[in-house]
Amino acid sequence: MKQRLVLTVTTAILLSLIISMLTGCSRQQVVLDLSAEERFQRGMRFYEDNSFTRAIDEFRILTRQFSGSELADDAQYHMAMSYFNLGEFILAANEFETLVNTMSASPLLPDAQFKLALSFFNLSPRHDLDQQYTFNAIDELQTFIDFFPTHERVPEAEQKIRELNEKLAKKQYENGRTYMRMRYYRAATRYFELVMERYHDTQYAEHAYIGKVEALIEREQFEEARQTLQRFLQQFPNSNQHDRARTLERRIASSLSGQENNDENEDAAGRSEVDIFSNQDEA
Repeated sequence: MKQRLVLTVTTAILLSLIISMLTGCSRQQVVLDLSAEERFQRGMRFYEDNSFTRAIDEFRILTRQFSGSELADDAQYHMAMSYFNLGEFILAANEFETLVNTMSASPLLPDAQFKLALSFFNLSPRHDLDQQYTFNAIDELQTFIDFFPTHERVPEAEQKIRELNEKLAKKQYENGRTYMRMRYYRAATRYFELVMERYHDTQYAEHAYIGKVEALIEREQFEEARQTLQRFLQQFPNSNQHDRARTLERRIASSLSGQENNDENEDAAGRSEVDIFSNQDEA
């Protein structure tokens, strides 16, 4: 009796598994037979329900099975947006780039280009880390501005470029300050110059001028320091660094005056030596 009960239970379990498998296969077959429109609507239901992983599966199937469909670009865009909403910005950037590069006639192209740039913008790390994603974001934002100059999001793109340039300027400026602390004044000068040349419209430009002047003073390049300080005063008449600039100006003037006195003493000493030798010759 006990043995027959075990066999009955085992048989029931096996039958249940077989039925589940058959039902599952039947359901999967129904899903596989969806049209492009049905597949897209299924994906959008998942998307609107914030089930982005399941939406990605549906949109990916559509782009592969119906690559020539008029819904292919919509599916590609929403697949990229699904990754974007999940915070998977590298994967999002890859899918947006696919749309930009292979579906150039799509009306979604401007939004895809902007979201491609925004994906890299979100990947941009803090200033002291590698800035490759920052450069990528700037390039893609500039591409968006160049190709779609009348788009309503151009001002936003320009603002984001400014934000990213501030970060790059801060990185170079902090490099300069680091070399100043290490007393590598020539290297510090170069980093400050990079900020002055490339990021002259950021808040770090005026600080870079002062940093360069300080580095030049340490290198005893007083005349170049004086000229740099004069350019600073002309370009930033309302800077809050003016007190520091005036202090440096006095230090430069004192150093230049000391140099002139030394030069005069050396000239006098040289003339005395000439007089001595002339007197000896006459004698």
